[in-house]
Amino acid sequence: MAATAGRAGLGRRLAHRWGHHDEAERRLTETPRSSPPHASPGADGELRLPRPPGVIRSFWARHLRTADILITLIYAIPEAVARIVTYVDGSLPPAFNTLELLLGAVTAVALYKRRTAPVTAVVISLAVSALFIWNATGMAPIALVIALYSIAVHHSVRAAWIGLGTTAVVLTVSGIVTAGLITDPGNDDVVSTLVIGLFAVLIGINIGNRKRYISALVDRAGQLARERDQQAQLAAASERSRIAREMHDIVAHSLSVMIRLADGAEAMVEKDPEASLAAIRNVGSTGRASLAEMRRLLGVLRDEENEIAERTPQPTLEELPQLVESYQAAGLPATLTVTGVPPTGQGAQITIYRAVQEALTNALRYARQPTRVDVLLECVGAAVTVTVTDDGAPGVAAASEGSGRGLIGMAERAALYGGNVTSGRLSGGGWRVRMTLPEAGEEL
Repeated sequence: MAATAGRAGLGRRLAHRWGHHDEAERRLTETPRSSPPHASPGADGELRLPRPPGVIRSFWARHLRTADILITLIYAIPEAVARIVTYVDGSLPPAFNTLELLLGAVTAVALYKRRTAPVTAVVISLAVSALFIWNATGMAPIALVIALYSIAVHHSVRAAWIGLGTTAVVLTVSGIVTAGLITDPGNDDVVSTLVIGLFAVLIGINIGNRKRYISALVDRAGQLARERDQQAQLAAASERSRIAREMHDIVAHSLSVMIRLADGAEAMVEKDPEASLAAIRNVGSTGRASLAEMRRLLGVLRDEENEIAERTPQPTLEELPQLVESYQAAGLPATLTVTGVPPTGQGAQITIYRAVQEALTNALRYARQPTRVDVLLECVGAAVTVTVTDDGAPGVAAASEGSGRGLIGMAERAALYGGNVTSGRLSGGGWRVRMTLPEAGEEL
């Protein structure tokens, strides 16, 4: 996770330094499949990528507005000079000269905004070109070519072809009308403007498609990174839930039995010292078993090379009679009945064992003076049903307060095998917990 976060931070710094699209393009097009000699991990484990090719390209990638200003000046300066020359020599009427100067200023502003509003730039430059097509000194065709290139790069291929087709129609109609109204049209450059515009559109489509493709790859990479982080968070949450469930099964259940045994031993210490001593021995054995399970769980969580914790196998259905006996020793009148062939899968056996353990613990803690607690394990093919029923009146013990986490853990375990858990009070008194596992016989 630390290395992943480091690479993500490096990517953000590179993108900020060289520009998002150009940096992504450089990595996609110039980084070979095999790691080059100069793209080796650094001392901190981060991947050292090569620098972007060329100072000029890096400069324009960092100064987009400077490029926009320069392109705008390429049109605006010659246009302003041409208007000054025609005003001085009087070749055009002052009204026409002033109008063309104002429209030229509007065109210059449209070219400056060509990245964010390419369609507007094409419409304005095309209108000015069509209006002053008869003027040989006008720079409107240059603005029109730049606008056609911009719409191909910053908008879409379809918009570029529509813009070029509209330009051909408008300039052709304007040239025909102008030729009929003006005796000396000056410079009929409609064909040359369309040819240059065609080349500008083709180049713009090539560059625009590459930028859009790289942008899609960058967006996809970002989406995959977000999905990876979300999956990591879900996995962490699932792991925390699993650990909490295991801790509940190991600690809460064993402590409940130990507390009941200790209370019984205290009550019988004077009347029946032998029974009290046996209860104390059961407290010790239960505590040692719980400690062994705790060590196993901690050994799984802490996987160190030089220290391997002592681990014991997970409980199986062969230990189910011993589990029932431990609750009998704590004073719970529990009996176990098994019908059919139990599943052999380790996961299913753990699920059944923990369900019986949880149900018996609840009966030990909450049932008031039960005379019978039946544990029934029914196995029919791949389906397994676990039913734990007591005849005591449910109640909360004085020093025990449940949180409902145990039943939630049972439901989560049952869901892995397509099953469910139901629990509730019986009409004749008592409480029943039932877990149904339709797919317990199938190994997951």
